[in-house]
Amino acid sequence: MPTLDQFLTLTQRLNNPALIASSVLLVAAMLVFSDWRWALFAFAGVKVLAGVLFLQLMPPEWALQQWVAGGLVGIMWFLAARRVDVVRRRQLGVPWWKPEWRLNPSSLMRLAFTLLLLVLVYTVRPYIPFPKLPADLARYATFLALAGLVALGLGDRPMRWGFGLSLWLLAASFSIHALQTNVDTVGMMAGVELILGFAISYFIVVDGARFWPRPEDA
Repeated sequence: MPTLDQFLTLTQRLNNPALIASSVLLVAAMLVFSDWRWALFAFAGVKVLAGVLFLQLMPPEWALQQWVAGGLVGIMWFLAARRVDVVRRRQLGVPWWKPEWRLNPSSLMRLAFTLLLLVLVYTVRPYIPFPKLPADLARYATFLALAGLVALGLGDRPMRWGFGLSLWLLAASFSIHALQTNVDTVGMMAGVELILGFAISYFIVVDGARFWPRPEDA
């Protein structure tokens, strides 16, 4: 198990373009995947890379808080979605391990808008000049805000709304921490993310309650 100093030494070898490009691809996968497990796995990857990028704006122990808060939110969403999915798959007779790749109009629309967003980011490179935020991170934060808008606009389930709101919160975190970084700000942003995680977990269960015809399934 590497120590924190060894981990920081390892991350210093990674350049920003590689980290940001990997995160952009994971965000795109998160928006497109119809299987909630793969989408949640991509969400976890985005939070891990975001924690590494935050090392440029704050001390390591505060930057890695992104991992802690993101990990707790991911666990809450996983448990809520799995509880609903177990009942639904039992009724449909689908094995728990079988992935679900749906090519319905909603999935195709998300794919089309995600590809359009990637082309826009690659060709136009839009970015909002956030004060004191480096240009590459400003472009990344702008992409996160646009991706969150796509997730909210085309999301048909609470988890997708959670993805969109989480991307907006992540974009806001970059701009806020570039202006002010202290324990109160870091704690406040982590608290907002945890509240969002609790709320989305509740809505996931409520949305899935339609699959529970019998009280014992609840």
